Amino acid sequence: MIVNHGINYFDERFLMFVLDQMAYNFERDGKDVIRMTLGKSELPLHPDIVQTIIDAINDFKKNTLVFPGGLPELKEKLAEYYKNKHNLDICPDNVIISVGTSTIFRNLFYLFLEKGAEVLLPIPYYSLYHFSALLAQAKIRYYKIDMDTLELDKDSFKENFTERTKLVVINSPGNPLGNILTKEELYFMDSIVDGRAPIINDEVYENICFDWQSPSVMELKDTKSMFITTNSFSKAYRMYCRRVGWCIVPDELVTPMTVIQHHTLLTTDPICQFGAITALDHQEEVDNIRNLYKSRRDYTMERFAGVEDIRAVPSIGSFYITLDCKKFMEKKGIRTSLDLATKIMEAKNVATVPGSDFGLPYTLRLSFSCHRYKEGIDHLWNFFNS
Repeated sequence: MIVNHGINYFDERFLMFVLDQMAYNFERDGKDVIRMTLGKSELPLHPDIVQTIIDAINDFKKNTLVFPGGLPELKEKLAEYYKNKHNLDICPDNVIISVGTSTIFRNLFYLFLEKGAEVLLPIPYYSLYHFSALLAQAKIRYYKIDMDTLELDKDSFKENFTERTKLVVINSPGNPLGNILTKEELYFMDSIVDGRAPIINDEVYENICFDWQSPSVMELKDTKSMFITTNSFSKAYRMYCRRVGWCIVPDELVTPMTVIQHHTLLTTDPICQFGAITALDHQEEVDNIRNLYKSRRDYTMERFAGVEDIRAVPSIGSFYITLDCKKFMEKKGIRTSLDLATKIMEAKNVATVPGSDFGLPYTLRLSFSCHRYKEGIDHLWNFFNS
């Protein structure tokens, strides 16, 4: 018998994958589908990254390396990256490499949470945080990101941080809104937490900032709380399926995080890690994708500027933009964002992500990482104006 730990797995489906599977089924039936679902870049890897991966495949010594906490060469390269970009001195030993950041979040939640403990998440949230909390059987509280201003709702953060809070998660730039937390907001959060709980900052989109750079929590001075930073090669470096992520942790977490990976991971594929090392040498590729996705953000805002009952929320960073569809859904009698996304698929063959994945039940999330993005926006414009 499956022990569900109070989780209804049907209700906890990641609807992004439900719509992506629907798109696949449509394509298999011969329909031409535009996918605006996954945050997976449509652009191929830089040829140097591909060649490095090929070379590692053909080098038996390289492709059989086993380091549960990550290749020393990659840790050193990441420390060099933070020095060059943020003028931060990061000890390579404090960098833990894993297969993306999803496993890192699962492990961190396991370390800090127990049944009934409280975790404080942003709303909207990336669904990984929510599900990791469910697996840990923690009680979830939320603080708000204002959908109109994209600012931290300080009152909600203060009200929902309690003496029982054992972990706080922040995400900047955020998924799905593309909001960016300012240094002033980060200092405010630290002042409320006051060293009573660790704070995980998911900055997987820190390279994809359109209008101003998202500050790193590691740049903050004289903070009282333990900060943990997570990031990945999946987005700006386009290595979505190669699965290499990392976290930067204080000294006391190095051994616990590494030991968990001793037993549950063994090693992140060294072939992909060598590719990641080369990726860090191609920052011009990051600039290119940032400029491309900014142009798609701007196109979306222009097209939806005059659409009645739909509001495009002006993403400041990340791979996504959110459409606030509440007025449209109420007028049309559409009950859920999944129902809306399904209707769009059936009418326009455009796959979107229901906002329910992120705690926003009257929205849709669109991914900039679609080579037919502007065409997809035009189809959506026609749907909402019909």
